[in-house]
Amino acid sequence: ERIAAELRVAPPRLRLPYRPVWLASAAIEAVCRPLGIQPPLYRRRVDFYAHDYEFDISRARAALGFAPKVDVAEGVARTIAAYRVEGFLN
Repeated sequence: ERIAAELRVAPPRLRLPYRPVWLASAAIEAVCRPLGIQPPLYRRRVDFYAHDYEFDISRARAALGFAPKVDVAEGVARTIAAYRVEGFLN
C-alpha cells in the first residue's frame, strides 16, 4: 500500500488462491524446463509474492547502535524516482 500511495495508484485488489497458482507455476516450470524456455511464472516467485515481508531492526539498534540513514517512506520514494530515471516506470 505504501508503494501504491507513492505511485498515486490504487493498491492491487486482485486476490488469487495460493494453491492453484502455485500448482500452475509448477506445471509451467515442468513444460518450460525441457524446452529450454525461461518460465514466465515459477514457484519461487509465487512464494515471494504470496507473503508480506516486514523486518524488525530493534535488535540491531540495541546491540549495534544501528540507526537507518533513510526511513521506509523516503526509501520507497527514492526507489521509485530511480526506477523512473531508468525507464522502469512511467
